[in-house]
Amino acid sequence: MKRIHTLALVACIASSLWSFSASANEAHRRISAMDETQRQEYFSVFLYRSEERCGLVTRTFFQGLDKKGDAYWNLACANGKSYMVSIANDAKGSSKILGCEFLKAINAGSCFKKFR
Repeated sequence: MKRIHTLALVACIASSLWSFSASANEAHRRISAMDETQRQEYFSVFLYRSEERCGLVTRTFFQGLDKKGDAYWNLACANGKSYMVSIANDAKGSSKILGCEFLKAINAGSCFKKFR
């Protein structure tokens, strides 16, 4: 029951997070301020709402920022899948989701490795 209440709270945070007007990647700043458990719960809801099949996120990993200030987070799922989520440095905190297997297949990088 506690888990359901926590996910409901995370869902409320999630819905307000992406609509928050900001600069300097405010969405990433807020995610970074969460502890690991909160990030796992947040991204579990985020992936569910994005219709990605993950179940629960079991690990989050911050890869780094690119030159534009876009943030890249990697997520490991209970079902064995993993994803890379980019969070744009824009007023909406726009995001994109790619599977880590896909990134590797197209030789576009690896998940769970810090950017240089």
